[in-house]
Amino acid sequence: MRLSAQIIQSAEQRTNPLGEREIILRSLAIPSIEHLAVSRDQFDTMDLSNNHLQRIENFPKMERLTTLYLGGNEIYHVDARNLKKNVANLHTLILTGNGVKGWNVIADLGEGCSKLEYLSLVGNPVTRRQHYRLYTIHKIPTLKVLDFQKVKQSERDRAQRLASSAAGAAMEADCRLEARAAASSTANDDSAITSKTYNGDNETNTFEPGEGKNAEESFATQFTMEEKAKIREMVANAASAEEIDRIENLVKKGIFPGKTDSSDSIPPPPPPPPPSEDQDNNGASKRQKIE
Repeated sequence: MRLSAQIIQSAEQRTNPLGEREIILRSLAIPSIEHLAVSRDQFDTMDLSNNHLQRIENFPKMERLTTLYLGGNEIYHVDARNLKKNVANLHTLILTGNGVKGWNVIADLGEGCSKLEYLSLVGNPVTRRQHYRLYTIHKIPTLKVLDFQKVKQSERDRAQRLASSAAGAAMEADCRLEARAAASSTANDDSAITSKTYNGDNETNTFEPGEGKNAEESFATQFTMEEKAKIREMVANAASAEEIDRIENLVKKGIFPGKTDSSDSIPPPPPPPPPSEDQDNNGASKRQKIE
């Protein structure tokens, strides 16, 4: 189920035992993060547990948000730039039971979450790697609790020694390799979306411009980088769910949602072609006969 503006507006909202405003979006089979701008940054805590999320990305500006529950998803990628820019005050992140396996994701969390104090990666493949805890403590120095265990000063000292050792240098090299592999995988995923849009699900390779199968595919293939940035800004500044739906419908049709609706108007028919010489001669002969 897509995370639509209507679902966000109708979701359960409450004041949790910590006195924080919380929105409940768990167990809805949500495949990706979208349309959160419609929440208008009114929540301290967001519960997106037990969905089908694979990537932490696409957050609008949410300065109030401090806690994210993302346990029980399929997350393997973190957009550090998006978190750093739009969720700068995040201090609690629960990623229990996901698919995080690379050092690069730990590094991205450290880069994107400068105020992160509580982190859980229990049940992720990365926790089985040697020196996982020390590496995570080193890359995210603000951590106070990791995997529900308090970070001790002795662990910080050991993490610092590990970082300056040959083993630490090897781990950093692995991190860079894994980051490049992840970037390549993301590029391949985008290419797959483009290919599916142009080729379709059948065996023919004919592309018909216009409306795509969904807004995501149309957005990926039919707009320039500048237009994509403007569309994201329009969604973030939308005043209502209806406005977001209007933008999404236009994007699905391959139409840039400008400030006016002139883009939806039907273009005027082309002027008729000028008459040929044969038509002129026939017309002249007809006039002579009439005369």
